Order: sequence, then structure tokens, then C-alpha cells
Amino acid sequence: MLDRALFLIAEGFRNLLRHKLTVFAAVFSVFLTMIIIGSLFIVGKNTNKLIYYLRTKYKIEVFFEADLAKEEALDVVKQIESFPGVRNTTFIDKENATKIFKKQFGENILDYIQRNPLPMSCVINLNRTGDYELDIMPIVTRIESLSGIDNIEHQGKLIQRIEGFHNRFTTIFSVVSIGIILITISIISNTIKLTIYAKKDLIQDLHIIGATNAFVKVPFLIEGILQGFIGSFIAFLVLSLFLQIGNNILTQFSSMTIRMDPAAASWMLLIGISISFIGSLRALARFLP
Repeated sequence: MLDRALFLIAEGFRNLLRHKLTVFAAVFSVFLTMIIIGSLFIVGKNTNKLIYYLRTKYKIEVFFEADLAKEEALDVVKQIESFPGVRNTTFIDKENATKIFKKQFGENILDYIQRNPLPMSCVINLNRTGDYELDIMPIVTRIESLSGIDNIEHQGKLIQRIEGFHNRFTTIFSVVSIGIILITISIISNTIKLTIYAKKDLIQDLHIIGATNAFVKVPFLIEGILQGFIGSFIAFLVLSLFLQIGNNILTQFSSMTIRMDPAAASWMLLIGISISFIGSLRALARFLP
């Protein structure tokens, strides 16, 4: 049993050396596929982090009516804090509004106007604990229903644009990845078919001496798995190298870095091997049912 297993594995390795041109085509196809999919993984992962960071910065600014008492405004703030989706609030009274104005514009507005015209306001930070799309309009609608509210400023349009872009990217990522994988499976299948054609006489001889289809198929499956492994491994090394070079350039201009998921190598190898394995099975099912 062990001798048979070693023979089948060795035959799979020998197939790589015997059919260099077709093997190169298959490995190069897997390499290109995993370069594209790996790049999309990196872009998607970093885009998700950016989207999540932006989501944590979303806020709503509420301005109270000028004649509203401070105690009444604080009561409204307490009601807002109880709304689902609100993480915390920051109340800004007239005195603090004056300090903020002076900090931003360098002048004290009370030097020109005796009565403080700046309204009391409240900054509302939203609760972000998941990756789901953020919809602030229900919160805005509930705030509008409260008494004493003069104006509400929020980033609804910006949020919708960012979320819409993120959703479109996710859809395009999925479609492109599936399309590339299907094309690569077809290429792998065709290369294995060429290998089977080249060894058809040997396959017939094996059948004559009693070899089963399973025994004949195994070396081709091993060959496909090796093609997927080699192509994926080279793609991971190339992506890692380009990522390091890109980050070295990027750090000269900003503190941002592009990161690769620690599990990216495992995923790339798994996907590459799976693509080659499926392509090999597809070819073998056609000629060795």
C-alpha cells in the first residue's frame, strides 16, 4: 500500500517535469489568477478598515432654539442619549460655544456683540459595533420630532455615497473573482486533457494489466494540486514583495500602510489548490469516467 502511494505521488511529480510547456501554462494561469484575487483581497480588507473607521466618525449636530432654557436643552439631550444607535452625546452651552468660536476664528464674539448669539448645541456620536450599513435617518427623524430643536446637521449624503461605493465594490469583487476562477478552472482542465492525450497509450496499457480508473486518475490529480500550490505560492511571494515596496514608498508621504491579512497565504494556497483540483477532476471526468 505504501509503495503504491509513493509511486502515485512520484508519478504526479514526474508529470510536472515531462510536460513543461503545459505545466507552465497551468502554473502561470494560477499565478495570474491568485495575483488578481490576492490584490482584490488586500484592497477589500483595507477598504473595509477604512469604511469602518469612517463609520466611527459619523456624527450628528443638533442646534437648539435660541430661547430654549439650558435645563430644557439638557432634558432633550437625555432623550437623545436613550435612542438606539446613539453611543454618546456632547452638550455645548453658550459659554463653550463662545470658546469654540474664539479658538476657530481667533476673536471673541462678545467683544463686538453684547448678547451671545451663538446657540446651544449637541454633538451626537453614533454606535458602531458591526460591519452592517449605517442608516442615520431614523435617528434624525426621531430628533426632529423633539421640541426645542432649531436645526440638525448630519452627514447623511456622504454616508450614503460611502456605503454605496463599498457595496458596489463588494459586488464587483465577488463577480470578478468568480469569473476569473471559472476561466482558470477551464485552463487547468485543458492542460490536464493535453497530458492525458500525451499518455493515452500508457493509460491503455495500465487498464490492460488491471489498473483501476482511480489508480490512473491519482497522478493527474496530484499534478493539478502541485500546479495550484506552485502558482499560488509564487503569487503570494510576489504580492508580499510589491506590498513591502509600496509601503516603503507610502511611508515617505504619510503614516498609512497597506496591510495583508495574516491568513492571506493560507487562503491563497487553498483557493489555488482548489481551482487546480476542480480543473483536474473536470478533465478526468471527461476522459476517465
